[in-house]
Amino acid sequence: MKKILIALAILLLLPQAAAADSGSVNEPEGLSAASAILIESSSHRVLFEHNASEQRPMASTTKIMTALVASELSKTEDVISVQADCVKIEGTSLYLEENEKLTMFDMLYGLLLRSGNDAAAAIAKYVAGDIDHFVSIMNQRAWQLGMHDTNFENPHGLDNGGHYSTAYDMALLGAAFLKVPMLQQACVAEEHISRELTCGRVRLFKNNNKLLLRDPRACGIKIGWTEQAGRCLVAAARVGEMELVAVVLDAPDLYTDVSKLFDYGFGNIKMEELISQGQVLGLLPVQYGGAKKVAVTADASVRYPVFPGETVSFTVQIQTPDKMLAPLKQGELTGTALVQVDGGWTTEVELRTVSAVEEKKGIAVRLLELVRGR
Repeated sequence: MKKILIALAILLLLPQAAAADSGSVNEPEGLSAASAILIESSSHRVLFEHNASEQRPMASTTKIMTALVASELSKTEDVISVQADCVKIEGTSLYLEENEKLTMFDMLYGLLLRSGNDAAAAIAKYVAGDIDHFVSIMNQRAWQLGMHDTNFENPHGLDNGGHYSTAYDMALLGAAFLKVPMLQQACVAEEHISRELTCGRVRLFKNNNKLLLRDPRACGIKIGWTEQAGRCLVAAARVGEMELVAVVLDAPDLYTDVSKLFDYGFGNIKMEELISQGQVLGLLPVQYGGAKKVAVTADASVRYPVFPGETVSFTVQIQTPDKMLAPLKQGELTGTALVQVDGGWTTEVELRTVSAVEEKKGIAVRLLELVRGR
């Protein structure tokens, strides 16, 4: 692949004259949380933070990672047979019994709605064959997500001295969780009925995240509590095209805290379009074509959260194969554009050709075709 730098230090100038940093607008006050953060989910831009890098126990919000790993390494129709070491685990429970069989789909709902610690253990053992091995996978996945101040010791979040995270890391996890449609649907369900596959035992799981009832913008994700962690919440909310993730750890008034964070975010942030879908981003050379160049456009729009009056600069790099050979179809994928904002956040958007490019045949080929009567 070759890279063609087509835009440097492009400035996005917004109409208001307010200062550009987030401190220029009224930040949330009176939060009860020991640690808190607010990010925009697609860019991971931090909009507000308070002790967001302090390592703290995170209780059952741990199960967000358990669900994410399970969704990536299993199928919802998989059948889990409950093992002896996955029952009678302290704390919240589905009251699973040894040798009961439930689908992964039902287990995930029990994990996210009822917050079953036994469900977490059963899922972990099924996916990895061993709970400790599953925890190792959780930590590997955390590192991949950039959660560098996190360490998991179990799949459920019961207190353990080596089990901790930060508000910032949990926000990254929440954003990744929201990208899985099944998990996103599960965490907003009011209730779910599961059925054991051998004896037919029915269980009703009710969602214990009261934010869904208190704040119409809320769209997940998970609450948690232990004596050491206090009350914790990783929450998401959506208004129009903007989706925010808020995290509060050790927050006595967690729902009020999160709603204040969402008020601040939705009240001050706009998703500004840096690149529009269909926007021409470059002219690429074509070999052996009727046209020597073809225009390429962005296959999707690129948006970024901005504060009032903020100036945003970004660069765009076209990445295409070394040789663009005719013929090319209209709308053909031809590479990607790498968009980088202020030397930090980056994203990729696919490129498509604006028009078709026919192959230009040489004289020898055309004469041969003429002789053959084509």
